[in-house]
Amino acid sequence: MRTAYKVWSGIAAGVFCLVAISDLSDGGTSTTAAPAAVSAPAAPRYVAPAAAAPVAAPEPTGDTVTVTDVVDGETFVAGGQRIRILGIDACDASTYGGRQATSTAETYLEGQQVTLRTEPGVEKDRNGRLLRYVDTSAGDYGTLAVTYDHTQADGASKADPTYLDELRSADPNGRTCSAPETSSPSSSSDDDDHVYVPLPRRGDNGLPDGALTGGYCAKKWWC
Repeated sequence: MRTAYKVWSGIAAGVFCLVAISDLSDGGTSTTAAPAAVSAPAAPRYVAPAAAAPVAAPEPTGDTVTVTDVVDGETFVAGGQRIRILGIDACDASTYGGRQATSTAETYLEGQQVTLRTEPGVEKDRNGRLLRYVDTSAGDYGTLAVTYDHTQADGASKADPTYLDELRSADPNGRTCSAPETSSPSSSSDDDDHVYVPLPRRGDNGLPDGALTGGYCAKKWWC
C-alpha cells in the first residue's frame, strides 16, 4: 500500500513539472485568439422602380356613326347599314303623320353624328335592320320623338321594359297619323230665307203655257 502511494505521488509530480516547463517555454504570453475583423456593410444597390401598369381606356358606351340618309320616322342609314330606332313606333311614311315623323327625323339625325347603343340579346328585326337605341346631341332620340303626335312607344318591340315606361311617361298625347280636320266656313243664316226663283224665259214671260190666253198653245210657234 505504501509502495502504490509512492508511485502515484511520483507520477503526479512528473506531470506538474511538465506543465510548468510548457508555461515557461511560451514566455507567459496569452493564448487567447484575436477577434475576427468585422466586415463593413455592403453599399445598397440602386433598383429602378417598376414601370407603372398602363391604365386601361374606358369601354365605349356605343358606336358613333354619321347618318347619311333618313328613310322614315324610325329608320335611317349610317355606315352602309339600315338602322331601326329601338323602342318607338312612328306613323307610316305614306300618312300625314308619317311625313311629319320623317321631317322630324331629318331635323335631328340627317348628316349628324349619333351614338348607337344595343339592347342585350337584340340585334336585327325581321327585315334585317339593326335595332339600336340612338343618342343625339339633343339627347335620346326616342324620348324626343314621342313628344310629337306622330310617334309613340312601341310596346311590341324588344326594347327594355323600363325604357318603354319612360317613353310612355314622356308621351303626352299618344299618336295621331291623320291630318287635322279643317272646319268648313259656316253658311250665312240669311241664305236659309232665300227661295230659288227661275229667271223668266223669253217667249212666255216666265208664265205657264196659256196663262195669258187660256190656251195651251198660246204664243207657241208649233201651234
